[in-house]
Amino acid sequence: MGRSILRTVAATIVGIVVAFALLWLAQYAGNELSPDVYDLETGEVLIPLASTIALLIGWFVGTFGGSWLAMRISASANSGWTVAGAVIGAGLYRAVTLADTWWIMLLGIAIPLAAAWLAQRAATTAPVAA
Repeated sequence: MGRSILRTVAATIVGIVVAFALLWLAQYAGNELSPDVYDLETGEVLIPLASTIALLIGWFVGTFGGSWLAMRISASANSGWTVAGAVIGAGLYRAVTLADTWWIMLLGIAIPLAAAWLAQRAATTAPVAA
């Protein structure tokens, strides 16, 4: 039993690290394609649409990859859903601190939930290694 708990905790940590690494890569790519613009008149940072789309893609890819990996390592869906919860928490924190619109907050919840659900389906269809 102790080994199972240790395996689940390790899988969760690895899944969170992978999820945030993939999320960071997507955001980095989006910022390289379309960097933020600082408006001198208003003092606001204008975030282009391409950066926002990269963020949404990053939420999906990061959550899917991290959750799938955590589910496969631990052979349990719980660790993958914990990874999704970490991404949702980070997304909501980002949305609140940057005063994003309501639809970004909604997508910050919906996208990771959908990605974790798909990751669970993908993880359970493949044979589990012992």
